[in-house]
Amino acid sequence: MSNNNLSILGVIPARYKSSRLEGKPLVKINGIPMIKRTYDRAKQCQLLTDLLVATDDDQIYDYCVDNGMRCVMTSSDCKTGTDRVAEVSQKTSYDLYINIQGDEPVIDPIAIEQITNEFLKYGEEYVAYNLYKIIDSDYAKSNTIIKSIVNEKDELLYMSRARIPFSQKMQEISFKQQIPVYGYTKKALDAFSRCETKTINEQHEDIEMLRFIDLGLKVKMLETNVDSIAVDVPDDITKVENFLNKNNLE
Repeated sequence: MSNNNLSILGVIPARYKSSRLEGKPLVKINGIPMIKRTYDRAKQCQLLTDLLVATDDDQIYDYCVDNGMRCVMTSSDCKTGTDRVAEVSQKTSYDLYINIQGDEPVIDPIAIEQITNEFLKYGEEYVAYNLYKIIDSDYAKSNTIIKSIVNEKDELLYMSRARIPFSQKMQEISFKQQIPVYGYTKKALDAFSRCETKTINEQHEDIEMLRFIDLGLKVKMLETNVDSIAVDVPDDITKVENFLNKNNLE
């Protein structure tokens, strides 16, 4: 399969309710709501066949429609963003579904290309595809930064908000920050959504990718250099604004 005949749907899950920052998708960053920033960044990827926002909130839906962003309503019962993507997949037919987190307003469209190219290489050998970026030890201390553990084939073994891996011999460690852009086949999303509750490690860490690991399914990771700043708490808005200003981005 080549890029030319691969159908890819980009889905941006967006919910209004958040324990750390309610109304997060509509929070303004340098005057522009975060959901629009994320949408505009993702739209720059020319490999996407289609792009849409998936929400369960009327305010977000109305904002998207009023600003020319394709949006669909999904169930308020969705436990995670991937569950929301899975619901979209039940009503559509694409070769690959890209989950682009709505709280990643500076996400690089190159990340979508990298996910797509990995899928073209390995196909359904893996149920899901994800990225990681090497970060320094101090940055890895934050529990809002998800760290990935992979084997020598870059297959995912575990993810944690804790500062892992640990070196018993105090050797220098390369910490791998998860970049929240995921690629799934419809088959993978079906397997994900069949779980009526979050799996054991998914519950502990609050990391949805761990559901695949808990189910004994294979996830392919890939190292990247793209920028990623997740907005989880109000202070993160300042981080994003500083990044935009520093890089002369609107």
